[in-house]
Amino acid sequence: MKATSQKEWHALVCNRDWYRCQKCKKSFNYPCYFDEKGINQYVCGHHIKTKGSRPDLKLEIDNGECICDKCHKLEHS
Repeated sequence: MKATSQKEWHALVCNRDWYRCQKCKKSFNYPCYFDEKGINQYVCGHHIKTKGSRPDLKLEIDNGECICDKCHKLEHS
C-alpha cells in the first residue's frame, strides 16, 4: 500500500503499529501529533530503507515502522 503524502504515510504507519514504538515497545494512547512545522512530537513513522537510498519507497507503508521520538533520534545519531 502506498500513501499519497508524507504526512499520510506517517499516520498510516503509526496506525498500523497501534501507536507502539517498535524499538522500545512503549505504547502511546493518542494519534500522531504534528507541530506547526509538520514534525511529529510523540511517535512517528521511520523509514526502514532511507529515502536517500530508496526514494521510490518513501511512501510505501511496508517500508516504515512506528517509533517514538526518543528512539527516532537514536536511529539517526
